[in-house]
Amino acid sequence: MRLRNRLLLVLIAAMVGLPALAGCATNPVTGKRELSLISQEQEIAMGQEAAPEFEKEFGGKVANPELQAYVSEVGQRVAGASDRPMPYTYTLVASDVPNAFALPGGPIFITAGLMKQMTNERQLAAVLGHETGHVAAKHSVSQMQKQMGTQLLMEIAARAAGAEGGGTTTDVANIVSNMVLLKYSRDHEYQADELGIKYATKAGYNPWGMVELLTLLQAMHEAEPSRFQEMFQTHPLSSKRIERARLTLLQDAAYEGKHSPTTPDPHADRFETMRKRLVETLKK
Repeated sequence: MRLRNRLLLVLIAAMVGLPALAGCATNPVTGKRELSLISQEQEIAMGQEAAPEFEKEFGGKVANPELQAYVSEVGQRVAGASDRPMPYTYTLVASDVPNAFALPGGPIFITAGLMKQMTNERQLAAVLGHETGHVAAKHSVSQMQKQMGTQLLMEIAARAAGAEGGGTTTDVANIVSNMVLLKYSRDHEYQADELGIKYATKAGYNPWGMVELLTLLQAMHEAEPSRFQEMFQTHPLSSKRIERARLTLLQDAAYEGKHSPTTPDPHADRFETMRKRLVETLKK
């Protein structure tokens, strides 16, 4: 079963018997009122339930505690600047396919394939900040609600509960499997980029790491499009995203003149040591 279909099933499970909780809530990033079909507690539970399956699908955790601690340290520095306090976790998984993704409620993953392509720690902070932004702004939950619609969501939830003719999990899976892969909207990607810049800066990193990251991803996608198909299905990239990130850094008073794209990353040596250790670990 496709991973995002699995995530939808977890959402359904969280919704069973709880239609009365649907209503509006304030988005912690935008401050706007928006539809909310599940509580924050349910969102956290949903992500935690789905995380082991995602971890397994992407090759499991990289078997090196030091590498895991390193990725978690960078992630937690970024998480400390988030607009939305959540139980964020950051895990390095062994898949060689370049990717990074966030589940609702806080579990965030980066693949070995993506980390190996980076050249400094501020790029790592940028991608973890980007994924943290998706969680903070509730993008994945928003996309699921939008794609399924409230009525369909409630109908499938009822089937999952067996309320209509003894529906089974298989029935639910058959319905969900016909849905297209979820992907973030371009506006969500723009916002996650901006949040990644904001969080990385507050965490003490040079935010030009975001421009470097996006430029690196675009170059790799053009060189090896098949390897990046999965990542770009869910994280559409365009030259406009790169330019928008660059303009944010040049024109926003919060960043203008305070950082330079040519400033060396003070953590570059540490990152390179970890990157080499990752390569060595994967060879074992």
